[in-house]
Formats: sequence, structure tokens, C-alpha cells
Amino acid sequence: MTKTLLVFYLFFIYSLGFSQSFNLSVSNGHGSGIFSEGDTVYIWSNPEFNELVFKEWQGSAVNYMINQNEWLTKIYVPVGSNVGALIADAQFNDLSTIADANIESIILPALDNGTILMENEDVYLRVPQNPVGIVFCFHGTGGSGAGFENDFEKNSFFKAGANRNYIMVATNANEKSFGDQNGDDAIRWEINNAYTDEANNNIDIKRIKSLRDSLINRFSLSPQFPTFALGVSNGANFADLCAAALDFNASGHMTGNGHPDIYANRDDATPVIFVQSENDQHSSANPAIVIANYHALLNRGISAEFHWHTKTPVYNYRFTRTEDMMIAPSISESIYQRMLNSPGLLNQDYKLLITNNSELPTDLFLDLGLNSGSINDCENQIKIMNADHKFHSHFNNRIIDFFELHNTSSSSFSELNEQGIIFLYPNPTNDRVFLSEKNVIADFKLYTATGKLLETFHEQTYLDLSSYPSGQYFIEIQLGNTIILKNILKN
Repeated sequence: MTKTLLVFYLFFIYSLGFSQSFNLSVSNGHGSGIFSEGDTVYIWSNPEFNELVFKEWQGSAVNYMINQNEWLTKIYVPVGSNVGALIADAQFNDLSTIADANIESIILPALDNGTILMENEDVYLRVPQNPVGIVFCFHGTGGSGAGFENDFEKNSFFKAGANRNYIMVATNANEKSFGDQNGDDAIRWEINNAYTDEANNNIDIKRIKSLRDSLINRFSLSPQFPTFALGVSNGANFADLCAAALDFNASGHMTGNGHPDIYANRDDATPVIFVQSENDQHSSANPAIVIANYHALLNRGISAEFHWHTKTPVYNYRFTRTEDMMIAPSISESIYQRMLNSPGLLNQDYKLLITNNSELPTDLFLDLGLNSGSINDCENQIKIMNADHKFHSHFNNRIIDFFELHNTSSSSFSELNEQGIIFLYPNPTNDRVFLSEKNVIADFKLYTATGKLLETFHEQTYLDLSSYPSGQYFIEIQLGNTIILKNILKN
């Protein structure tokens, strides 16, 4: 090799280590800019005001997205991709054309100072035209069923479920309507004994059973119609208990400890998707307990998923995510700029450095014309970005995907793929990656981001990527005549 060729070759090899820039254009959302290959880029859709509901992302950037069907997602473009420009376009549906929203007064059993009553209770409903299941939503301590219509984040999940053709249902815990019944100075869903509670000895389980029976009769549904539960904090604990006691298909658990007897000992324990906030400051959300409960289900061969809700960056339109739409983009921008200019508040990735909201600058919302409700909305958004103890909509469709996997009306591997809900998790991963369709043995092929075949796996339920370097990979999944190609990010 001549000296000139050698110099050229070495320069070529050396240049491969440098990333190129690309232009990202986000429509109906935020996060546009010029970035370097190898960056992890966050993007956000516009808020889902009124009856709009986020559907999915479209455009060339989808090929590099971690989660295509979440309003907040990440894009990773491997070094050497040479994409130049990418487009991400947020798509929305008009829920008013898909599902009816109702507040109804329904007679349910109640308990007041030891006396069983039959009383009218407000029930919040979203009813699609062709329902495939029912999802009961349970508020946290001191909350109410109304929160799933008047709290932005809860309402986002409520609408997302209806958009996926689930009847969405929310109502009050018995104590919310009739006061503290057990003298613990807290208004919450009843859990007496997580191992033995049933409809005949737990008033809240009895109420949900009655409500489900009412909906089954009203809409002429099968008694075995797929039913699910999602709760936050105390409502999360109750969701898992209620799902077991009433033989639901699965439940979703957000920011609560859970009661170990449900997962380790109850014969009727159901599949659960756990979403735990990494910076949860509440004593009722100990991550060690939640992880132990997750493993208890797996050890019994019961389907379960565990996801960390991690800190996400502050961006300039975050504070427009309010139910009353009182915070204008200009005000949100002002709050954002104040946060940027507050020493020690954000790191270089615009994520919060503080532990909780008590450490926020005292003048963060001063002289912005915000009422107490709007300030509370802003503080809640900060809690969510800081991965603290708060219901959030970051996992809307992943929770519903998990429900889909346990919906008996959608059992075919091919059908699930056509619906776009076959995926690999966790993504990104540090080592192992699993197929979302549980108990399926498949053949896999692992490729680099440029299409080079690295390894073939036969009859596996998971892949171990621990020996491979960080970066983007493609995985081909084959089951019979069905072939699916998915991308995965290795940390």
C-alpha cells in the first residue's frame, strides 16, 4: 500500500468516529433542532386539549424512535447513519367521533358506619362504539373519580383507552363519598386483608363488581368480557387486589407499594404492569417492595412487566399541559426560562437536579398572573418531569399494549403484530431483551444498525445483549410465517 493510500485509509477510518449532524423537524409538537448522530433526542407532541387524543408519530423519524405511540418519546440515530434530515409528525384523533363521554348517577352498594346502603354514585364513562374491553381507573388517597376527567394527566390516559376502544370507567372509593370509615384519617380504597379480601367482605370490591355487572347488562356484553384495572398510589394497590378478586384479565400499577400477599400468595393473582417513578418521594412507593412484587409474579409464571419512569427534560411548552387551558405558551416559556436561569436547578440535559418541589425557587411563578389552581398544575408537571409521586401519561399506550396482550379477543401473534403492539422490552436495555408476547418461543436474528448479521438465536424467549457494545440494533423475530423487524437500543 502506498503512503498516499495509507494516509487516505487512516483518515477514512478516523473520520468514521465522528458523528454527522441531522436536522429534526417536529410537526404538531416540540423538539425540532439540529442534532448529532449518537445523540438521544426527546420530542413531545402538542397537548391533547378538549377531545383530541394522541394517536402516534409518523414520518421518517419513526425508524429511530424508542416508542412510536407515546406522546413523549426519544429518538436515537446511530453514528454513520447519514440521514441528513428527519421528520416527526404527531397524529391525533378526535375522540368525539369515536367514543361518548358521560357522567352518570348509578346506584351502587355503600358502607356508612357499618350500615350497608344502596346509593347513587357519580360514574365517569368513555364508551367507544365497538368496545373490546373495560378499564376501571382508581384514584389515589384523597382523590376522586372526577380526576380522570378534570386532571390533565389522568384524562390523557382516560382518552387514550377510549381511543383504543376500551370502555373507560372511574368512580369514587366508598370513603370518598361516605367519609373515613376505619378511622385512619385517610380517604382511600378499602384494603383490609390483601390475601382474603373479596366482594363479600370488602365494600369497594363489592361496588366495582356491582358497577361491572351494570355495564355488562347495559351494553349486552358477555359475562367474560375482558376487564382491566389501573390505579395510582393506594388506587394502584387496590387495582391489583380488585383484579384478583374479580377475575380481571390484568391490572396496571403506578407509584404504589402493592401488598405482597396479592402477588406471592393469592391463587387468583392476575398479570400486572408496574410503572415505578425513580425519584418517588412518597413512603407508600418503596421501589424495593415493588420490584419484589414484580419478581413474585414472574416466579409463579404469571405475566408481569416492570418499567421505570425516569426524569425527563424541561421544555418550553410543558406547562401548557393543564386541563383548564389557562396557561398560555408565553407563560409556559417564561417559567421555562426562569428554570434555565436558576443556578443548580437543571443539569446540562435540562433535567431537574433537585429532589422534590420544596427546593424550587420561591419566585418561580411570581408575577405571572397565575391562580392557585394553575400554579398547582405547574408544580404537578414539575413532579412528573422529576419522576416523583404523581400520576403521569408517559406510559399511556404501553399500559394499554399490556392490556391488549391479555385481552382474549386478541390472541394471535400475527394479529397482535398487525395492531402494532408486538414490541421488545426493556428498550433501551442494558443486557436482556424480552418479547412482549409472553410465553412465545421464536427464532431471532440480530443485526447492526447498518444491516450486518451478528448472531442467530433459535427457539428463544429472550435475547442476551450484554456482550455487545452500546448502540442501535435491529432484531428480526420469526414465528412460523410471521416475520417482524424491531429496533433496540443497547445502553
